[in-house]
Amino acid sequence: MGLTVTALGNAGVRLENAAGVVYIDPLFHFTPGVGGRPHLDAAGITDADLILVTHAHGDHLDPVKTLAALARTGAVLVGPESVTDQFRNRIPSNKVVTLEPPERQKPPARESTTVRGIGVAALRTYHGRGHNSYLLEMDGIRILHDADNERTQPYDLDALGKIDALFLCPWQGSGAGQFVDRLKPGKWLLIHMTEEEIALHRRGRFLPPIVDPAPESVVALYGGESIDLP
Repeated sequence: MGLTVTALGNAGVRLENAAGVVYIDPLFHFTPGVGGRPHLDAAGITDADLILVTHAHGDHLDPVKTLAALARTGAVLVGPESVTDQFRNRIPSNKVVTLEPPERQKPPARESTTVRGIGVAALRTYHGRGHNSYLLEMDGIRILHDADNERTQPYDLDALGKIDALFLCPWQGSGAGQFVDRLKPGKWLLIHMTEEEIALHRRGRFLPPIVDPAPESVVALYGGESIDLP
């Protein structure tokens, strides 16, 4: 049990506990004003079991650096087809898992698997085609990384179940405050923020203008900062 979370810039996170080491959107292109700067380069990833990519936008995926990290670590890549197609025939086929929830179903449609003992469910959420949020189970810890999802309202809370750690973008109009209030996660962590926005958050001036209600006990980490969850 327990989980160590390390922020990697923008929506990137590193998750580690007894189940293994998972990276989500760790290597990406910096886009000023859109999100934080990358904390890692490919050489900084030495211990990955899984590398999950939420979607193929440049502020979430640098294919060249990600390929180098996959080759170095032997990690399994998980992503929607628009991501995994970029790595076909470049890494062994047993190291690529495509999770593409069906578009014909109303979001958030789900497709699930288990990779190296870690439960991974891709949830098709609202940010263009080929966008996955991820629900993970790591040694009894349940984690929802909501990527760039712009609409939390369609989530079925009973289907999600208990969430120990929620990574959520505080988009205007996403219903983030109401979602957190309804879901009651063990810990809510902000992602997809610039360094300037994190600084505002730490002065209590970021969430109130854009999130109503603004839940208490919210964590926003600069790239490289870590937090341990029970």
